[in-house]
Formats: sequence, structure tokens, C-alpha cells
Amino acid sequence: MCPRVSTETPPVAGPPGAPPRPPVSKGRLWLAIATAPAAWALTELVGYVMVSRSCEPGWNGLSAHGVTRPGVVLTTIALVMALVSLGAFLLAAGSWRALRDRTAPNDRALRASSGSQLPADTPLAPDPAWTRASFMAFAGMFASALCGLGILFWSVPSFLVNACSQVR
Repeated sequence: MCPRVSTETPPVAGPPGAPPRPPVSKGRLWLAIATAPAAWALTELVGYVMVSRSCEPGWNGLSAHGVTRPGVVLTTIALVMALVSLGAFLLAAGSWRALRDRTAPNDRALRASSGSQLPADTPLAPDPAWTRASFMAFAGMFASALCGLGILFWSVPSFLVNACSQVR
């Protein structure tokens, strides 16, 4: 039986005397927060432009600029962007799991580097970088879930209703 190998990233060491940084990079956290809202905005923007252009009457009854069946294309775009949102959720959940399974270092080094004089019986708090990273990971999960549901709910009318009948 082989020993269990950890796949977690070790905390990155900072300058001497500083607590270790969280095992999740800031870029990964920001990507998890911003991807799903950007996907929702892109879905709305592309959908609006596509429907408005596809439903314009053109010459000889053909649409001027666009596709002949905008509902199918809009539903496909919405499903792809919902998958992008799911990917952002999984990225945020992975960050949350990596931070949850570790104990955050205390702020003793931060207090020592700032020169603050606190009584010896003052309880130590978790390092702010770790608590910030945990909050950002949770916010990424929340934003991704909310935007993913928004994308799916936005795709329902294009699947059920003729898009061009709503534009005219």
C-alpha cells in the first residue's frame, strides 16, 4: 500500500519573520471571482446584439446581419457560458478547500514587524492575508453560483419563445 501523497501546494515563504502566504495565489482568487460575472455580461451583450441583428428584415425576406435561428444560437451560447461559470465555481471551491484544510498562521509576526505594543495576554488573530483569501474564495463560489443560475435563467426564454417575436 502506497502512502497518501498530498496534492496541496505548500505555503510560500515570505521574508524572514513574516508568516507564510496562503497556498492560493491572488490571481487565482480574482479569476474565480470575476469569470462568472464576465460570462454573464458577455452572454447578455452577445444575445442582445445577435437578436437585434438577426430579427431585422433584410432584402427578399432574409435577415440582414445574423443567423436564421437566433434562439438555438442563444441557448448554445448560454450553455457554454454556464459551463464557464461552473469552471469558475470549481476553481473557487478548490481554493476554498485548500484554505479550509490548513490552519492559518497567527498574526504574531505581523504585530512584531509593525512594532505594535500589545499586552502579552492579547489573543492572537489569524493572519489577515489568510482570512482575506478565504473570503475571496467563498465570494468566488457565491458569485459563480449566482451568475451561473442567472445565465441558465436567462437562457430559458430564448429556448421557449421565438426571439424575433419579442423584438418587433
